[in-house]
Amino acid sequence: MIEKKEIFSLGENKPTTDYEVVLDLGNHPWCNDFLKKEKCGKEAEYPLQLVYCNKPGLLQLSYFVPKETMFSDHCYLSGVTNSLTKHFYDVAEENMTQFNIKDNDLIVDIGGNDGSQLLQYKKLGANNVLNIESSDRVSKISKENGIKTINEFFNKRCVKNNIGEKTVKLYNASGVFFHLEELHSVIEGIELSLQDDGVLIVQFMYAGTMIEKLNFDTIYHEHLCYYTLKSLNALLSKYNLEIFDAYYSEIHSGSIISKICKKDSKLNTKTDRFIELLENDKKYDLDKFKQFAKIIKSKKSHLKDILTQLKSKGNKIYAYGAPAKGNTLLNYFEIDNKLVDKSVEINELKIGKYLPKSHIPILKEDSDDLPDYYLLLAHNFEKEIIEKNQHIIDKGTKFIIPFPEVKIIG
Repeated sequence: MIEKKEIFSLGENKPTTDYEVVLDLGNHPWCNDFLKKEKCGKEAEYPLQLVYCNKPGLLQLSYFVPKETMFSDHCYLSGVTNSLTKHFYDVAEENMTQFNIKDNDLIVDIGGNDGSQLLQYKKLGANNVLNIESSDRVSKISKENGIKTINEFFNKRCVKNNIGEKTVKLYNASGVFFHLEELHSVIEGIELSLQDDGVLIVQFMYAGTMIEKLNFDTIYHEHLCYYTLKSLNALLSKYNLEIFDAYYSEIHSGSIISKICKKDSKLNTKTDRFIELLENDKKYDLDKFKQFAKIIKSKKSHLKDILTQLKSKGNKIYAYGAPAKGNTLLNYFEIDNKLVDKSVEINELKIGKYLPKSHIPILKEDSDDLPDYYLLLAHNFEKEIIEKNQHIIDKGTKFIIPFPEVKIIG
């Protein structure tokens, strides 16, 4: 019997061999490592393997790229997507009302990116807001957007130096709780600084939806954990915190917005919608995860075969968007610049660079240069993108949607 390699369990905060391999995607470069031309072919690659730690029942990666590599100067911007901005407004509006947020109550956004979420709170009357953002260039954009921003990694030390005890009325963690290498230090910092009647909002891409929609491209090195409600609650309970409310959102192809308080808080009354979600959550176990992996393996050549056939007929194929998740798809399916001529983007921080490993060039979206087919890498915003581009579909350009089944629009 081969001895199992020890990995670090994020749930238990210690090394373990008590895990099962769910899906091995091979070696991949860091997905947000958009390259200058001279760096193509020189990018480092790391194991990308999804495992299930039996204690406390958490899906996670077996290998962690250092946080300083991934987050000190990343180029993701949340404010470039209209549907995400609207979502942020809706979240802020509900929370301002539900928790009776006053204009001087402190709201802290953990990994708040360019300040897009906090801008929505400010529009609704909250004036005391703070963004803790690790990326140097993104934190500068947040400051330019009028948001008080500290350029640091959020952890217990950051809290002690910048925030203090029991000062925060509302913490927001939108799409960051699965990024956290220092997960336990982060939660300790939250518990230390959260007011007794304060609330933590954690939005996370839901493991259950990833499985149902076959969104394996959600798996990449920045996403260390893949939560169910059960696994997240088990983690929080170690630190006197508990989910009391949660609901499902279609944002990012399927997310959970969870609302968390201290166990003895007056807020800690479980809502009906949370209880219903928690009951459904029970079906997502190791067997379900392994079934998901089996389906993904069976689909590995399908999309590439379609693109190869289209290319052989002389069709021009571009990628639409250059999201991090697109690199998992391209690189696992072995799709490169021989099949996809270029990727079009609106994020200025990515334009002029190349996708890692596939080496597809990223250019600015140009209405005068249309392909026969767009491969929609940013398929989590399919509705918004298709509506925006209906006029070019009417002219003959088609969109290839990769998940959950390959379909062509146009």
